[in-house]
Amino acid sequence: MSDSADSADVPASRGARLSGFAVLGALGLYALYVAVNLGLWRGRSPGEGLFPFITAVAMIAFSAGGIAVVLRQPREAAAEPAERPKIARMGFYVAVLLFYALTLQSLGFVVATVVSVAAILRFAERYSWTVTLAIAIGAAAACHVLFERWLGAILPSGALWEWFS
Repeated sequence: MSDSADSADVPASRGARLSGFAVLGALGLYALYVAVNLGLWRGRSPGEGLFPFITAVAMIAFSAGGIAVVLRQPREAAAEPAERPKIARMGFYVAVLLFYALTLQSLGFVVATVVSVAAILRFAERYSWTVTLAIAIGAAAACHVLFERWLGAILPSGALWEWFS
């Protein structure tokens, strides 16, 4: 058997890529069917199916684009080996997302978001502390304004902060 490190770096075959895009396209068609059955418009406002409809159309379009790209490539083209992400970095992303999911209710949306985004940017992406904090606080503030103020969604305020007040 050949060296497993070399065989792990080989990109997916043409058939595998075509199959993957076809499956995504089929899922997009199913989502499109479900979205249309939910209803795209109700009177003067969007229906329950409008956002899933838009997402399904995007899935279908990107799948078709992916298939077109694969079909345009010559069959004998030897693709360059794909660079694999580091396992530790990906594990850190998963750990931070798990932290976010587990602490969202207790810390609240703003604090959990700032801590999670800051951890990813500082330790996984190696941004400076100034840039990290600016992006993390800006992202939390922008999401707070978008979802809570403009869309009227109720975001968790955090049991920790309710205990202090």
